[in-house]
Amino acid sequence: MLSSSRSRLVTFRGGFVASLVVVERLFTIEARGARFVSLLDGRFKVEPPSALTFEDSAFLKAHRDEARRVLSYQADDSHLFTDQSQAQSVRLPDDVPQRRTA
Repeated sequence: MLSSSRSRLVTFRGGFVASLVVVERLFTIEARGARFVSLLDGRFKVEPPSALTFEDSAFLKAHRDEARRVLSYQADDSHLFTDQSQAQSVRLPDDVPQRRTA
């Protein structure tokens, strides 16, 4: 059985799952120069509003809850940070050219 592209899912780090069609539309809107601004009550707005087409607005209204979930998702990036007390400085060999700063 073939699955519709509307039912396809994407899994993010940490097991967060979202509709691929919603994620793609959010990316498309951002690619046009728009940004999503989170509001305190859980809603979001698009700036500038002129970046939204009529179809975008209709899509976001129809997928409001899923779009909110995607926009509020934050990956746990704690594994990217190390204890700075264990950080070691690395000295390059003398034959490696050093970048000069002005």
